[in-house]
Amino acid sequence: MAQQPVAEGPAPSADAVPQKHPSGLPFMADEALKRGYELPLPFGVGVILTGLKDRQIDVTDLRVGVDGDPQSVSEFATLGSSSNVFNANLRFDTWILPFLNVYAIIGYVHNESDTSIHAEIPRLGPIPGTIVLDKTVDTSLDGVVGGLGTTVAAGYKSFFFVGDFNYVRSDMGFDDAFTARIASLRAGWQGKAWERSFQVWLGVGSWDTAATATGHVDLDDGRTLKFAADQEPHTKWIYDLGTNVMLSKRWQLIFDVGADFNGGYTLVLGPTWRF
Repeated sequence: MAQQPVAEGPAPSADAVPQKHPSGLPFMADEALKRGYELPLPFGVGVILTGLKDRQIDVTDLRVGVDGDPQSVSEFATLGSSSNVFNANLRFDTWILPFLNVYAIIGYVHNESDTSIHAEIPRLGPIPGTIVLDKTVDTSLDGVVGGLGTTVAAGYKSFFFVGDFNYVRSDMGFDDAFTARIASLRAGWQGKAWERSFQVWLGVGSWDTAATATGHVDLDDGRTLKFAADQEPHTKWIYDLGTNVMLSKRWQLIFDVGADFNGGYTLVLGPTWRF
């Protein structure tokens, strides 16, 4: 699983570029500057650290098969999972237009899950009834993640609005990679305190991380056990509160906390260097 980097809006005036950047970016910068808009430095390299705690995952279907296509066993087994995720990404971004930013991310993800299994299996033979099994399985997975995204920003006086969308892909060691589409909308205010410019915002995001985990295990007798589990977050909505502090013209620091109000919460820390 991969987590969303916090989308940032245009920098406040203290960190603005007084004239057009030598690279020529962003395009239409002259028009924006003539109208009195303040523009951040166009390029950024940042580290986005994300922690996701106690997010509830629903397993909607589980299929298992030996030397053949997996068949559903959800009639007999019910699964649910709680995940803790740590994600560290490098983020490279560019302001293409004064209101349009594009970025790429690459990084590492660590996932720890507690999966509860409740199974009711009919007894074989003449003895009536069922065998009931309750078990908790702990798993730990590591992988790599990469993705692309875009940010659209708008503002009015000291207020700003930011929309962000990114597509990410992560390899956690299963037969197929996980993909996710994450969209967010944030509204905030920018100002200055203690000679530091900063932004604060409230936001809501849709973390569409539904995926099918497929894999196989080679058994001792030479056969192959295949499995496929359809899984999705119990709730995909996460609400957040964040700030972006301009430490200097080139350095800024993002801090963001969020919750899904279903027991899960997030913490994001992201230093960025602009040039």
